[in-house]
Order: sequence, then structure tokens, then C-alpha cells
Amino acid sequence: MSSTSRFKMQIYSPQWGDKDLYHFKKTKRGWEFENYRCKGEVDKGGNPLFYKALVTESLSYPNHLEEYLSNVWGKVEVLNKEQVQNIFDEISEWVSASKNDRFY
Repeated sequence: MSSTSRFKMQIYSPQWGDKDLYHFKKTKRGWEFENYRCKGEVDKGGNPLFYKALVTESLSYPNHLEEYLSNVWGKVEVLNKEQVQNIFDEISEWVSASKNDRFY
């Protein structure tokens, strides 16, 4: 599959009572990340912008989230777009359901 595909996460924000949208597009060294607040290059695990965005929204997130995103990065070339998006959907649900597992 082409690494030019863009994937999304929709993470529930209790602060706003709705889901925030986060976009990821694979690059050679990580992801091109974007949400309504910021845009830029992050590493394979989403550092630093993805986590700054979560903290800004007062969202906690599960331990090992960085490892999961890194694993997805490695699978983009071998899975089809729908399969990768399904993984992002599962991660979105996991983060949305997270309660104080990890918060900075």
C-alpha cells in the first residue's frame, strides 16, 4: 500500500463533549501529524505533537500508546488502507476510554 494515505483518529474529548479529529500520514521517519491546533512532523510513536495535543485537551492516554503507533507505522506498507484505518479506529476507542492511565 502507498504510504501517502492519510489516517484519522477520532478521540472523545469530555471537555467539549465531542470527538476531536487527529490525522496521521506516514513519512520516511515518522508521521505528518495534524489536528485543529497544530500540524507538523512527529516520530513513529507520535512524539511530540500528538501527546502535546492530548495534554492540551486534558486527555489522559494509555500506557504504551507510543509503541502501538510505532507498530502501526511499520504495518502501513503491508496492510491495505482499510486495515490500517481499522487499527487507528481501535486506538481511538482505546484512548477515548482511557481514564488516568497516564497523564502529564
